Amino acid sequence: MSVRSIRRLSAFAAALSLAATLAACGGKGASEAYTGPGWYLEKPYLLVVAGPRVFAGPFSYDKCEEERAKIGGDAATQMLCVQHVGKPTKHGFY
Repeated sequence: MSVRSIRRLSAFAAALSLAATLAACGGKGASEAYTGPGWYLEKPYLLVVAGPRVFAGPFSYDKCEEERAKIGGDAATQMLCVQHVGKPTKHGFY
């Protein structure tokens, strides 16, 4: 193997381990935070590995929107109120 190949491999391994560490250190996912049917305050992520993070719930829809408004700022616009009727299943790596 050339030096260039070894550098690429080590950079790829470092990036992969960083992504796995960040995914493992996240907050509660939807399936772990589920306590009953209702609306949950979630923040979706673009990376499928990380999955959505649940911050609060279960609520009625109006109460969920109130909790989202309490956060304020840019964080409130990134949050979603998602209804879970049954326990969510895991899709992908998360």
